[in-house]
Amino acid sequence: MSAHVDGDKDLWVGLGLAEAAAGAKVGPAPVADIVAGGRRLRNRRRTVVGAVALASVVALSGGALTQLRPDPAATGAAVAAGSGPVAVGPAAAPATTAAPGVRDPFTPVRVRLGQGVANGKTWEIWQALWPLAPKDRAYEQALAVWQERAPFDSNIAKPTPAFVAQYWQADSDVIDTYFVVDGVRIGHDSAGDTPAPGRLDPRSAADFSGGLFGRSSKDGIVPPVDVVVISLGPDVGRVVVHWADGTSTEPEAVTVGDSPTRRMVVARPGTVRAKSWEFYDKAGNRLQDRDAKFLTEPAS
Repeated sequence: MSAHVDGDKDLWVGLGLAEAAAGAKVGPAPVADIVAGGRRLRNRRRTVVGAVALASVVALSGGALTQLRPDPAATGAAVAAGSGPVAVGPAAAPATTAAPGVRDPFTPVRVRLGQGVANGKTWEIWQALWPLAPKDRAYEQALAVWQERAPFDSNIAKPTPAFVAQYWQADSDVIDTYFVVDGVRIGHDSAGDTPAPGRLDPRSAADFSGGLFGRSSKDGIVPPVDVVVISLGPDVGRVVVHWADGTSTEPEAVTVGDSPTRRMVVARPGTVRAKSWEFYDKAGNRLQDRDAKFLTEPAS
């Protein structure tokens, strides 16, 4: 059964607004957002259409696209933002990466989840993981996350102490996933929460969720590729994507720091539609929710 292993709302990290408390986005709701629907499963089991529902209603668009070229070095590796191809002028995030084994709530671990080239543009998807902060320092962490995100999206309001105190999660790290195009971070990201090490509900270990990412950039820069970001529980063994041209791929999962969940980036190969998706646990058993609709709509 598939359920959400991550929270999908912007949470308290960047929104000191009443709209966020109601689960709404600031401004036009970006349906093409990472981590489709619902709140993260905690102490009860919830059956969801989750990974299926959002992607099935997203209208895909884009011209000639390229197949994802996974970044082998990203798996399990903490890469400092500001190093490599993302270090371009003011778009580069602060060069802060925690040392191995150190969980500093004010020094995020950054990992490149995937990269490729489409329409002559180099694209990358990164994720910053901010380790769980104690409640008495949660507002300080929220400010740090806001200070990083705000330069790329002026609609992200400064968080308030009251909002942070209300929505702080005692079992969750904070994550921010963002797009970089030709070395420039664009104005669309997705912030939320993910279980901290040792805090994942065992009943969620084989869960997965995801959605189309980055298609509604707030700064008008549209990513050159249709790409899905999927979150996988630790017991999900492999994912197989069958494409309409008869080919199949098994995308590589990426670990961000010591998070118990992993991330998978899948880009549309050219204009080819996905025909079907298969999710298996580590024992080779096929998981339920077999009707995932990621990238099954024609490219426009």
